[in-house]
Amino acid sequence: MPRRLPHWARPGDAPPTIVDDAGAANKKMLTDLARDRLHTRGTAHLPLDRERAQRELTEGERALRDSRPRTRRWKALDKLDSEVDRARQRQHEATERLHDAEQALVRAPADDARSLADWLARGERGERPDPTLYERERERDAARLLVEAATVEVDRALERRFQHIQSKREKMLEDALGDVESARERLLAQVRALPGFRQTLAAARETLLWIAAYPDQAPSFGFPTATALGLQEPVQRTLQTSARIEYAALLQALEADVTAPAEAFSNDQKHQLGIVEAKTPLREALWDSDEDNIRWKKSELERARRLGEWQDPHQLAAEIRDMRP
Repeated sequence: MPRRLPHWARPGDAPPTIVDDAGAANKKMLTDLARDRLHTRGTAHLPLDRERAQRELTEGERALRDSRPRTRRWKALDKLDSEVDRARQRQHEATERLHDAEQALVRAPADDARSLADWLARGERGERPDPTLYERERERDAARLLVEAATVEVDRALERRFQHIQSKREKMLEDALGDVESARERLLAQVRALPGFRQTLAAARETLLWIAAYPDQAPSFGFPTATALGLQEPVQRTLQTSARIEYAALLQALEADVTAPAEAFSNDQKHQLGIVEAKTPLREALWDSDEDNIRWKKSELERARRLGEWQDPHQLAAEIRDMRP
């Protein structure tokens, strides 16, 4: 009697429906399981409280809120900074405790095995040692909860600091601006005092050379009005140029170096400082009908009219021809 071929080998016969149903069900089960695992992996450590999740700060936000000024200018801010520092210290201690608890949990199975082996080696005399794994898990969970509580404390301290700065920002801006102006004036005074000190040094040098050459005339050397007497080596080494630089130009550069930190800001910094500058066609393209462009042309026209009181009117007319609104 010939063998009957299986269904999958017989032409024209379809496999039983129950096989299709089982395969489809198994495939769906695997898909659902994979989706659940991905969901659990992404949400297992998120708090169940949605409001709490919204309140929690990222590490980047904490770092920004904990940024400190270079100078300790405000006592109230110093007090809040101390609160943040204490909360940070407690968080650090709690994190170290969690690390120790996790290490103890990792060692627990091996420790339990050794304890039980020692008990067996003693002939099972005495009470059988209890396993410590579950106790170590509870200690780990308690340490983890302590870290979360310490982190909440840090966030609260940072929130109080944030709210204080937000409410006092205008006054703090005024204080900081006053500090900048005061520092600039003190530094400018020092820069403007340099020519007098330099002249004293030059006079002392002339006296030295006079007494050395007397009664002959002292030979000349260098350029007294130039930086470093016009010597190329010190200028090249310090200013990265071989050109002769007059001392007056060096003083102007020093004054500009004092003024720039006090007055020059990027557009983003100006926006944060509340500095509003009128738009002009010198900075950006403007339509002829733009109010800022019309206002600028009127201002330039008025300035040209005032200059016309002592300049050639024909020359001024050529300069302001394109400025009429």
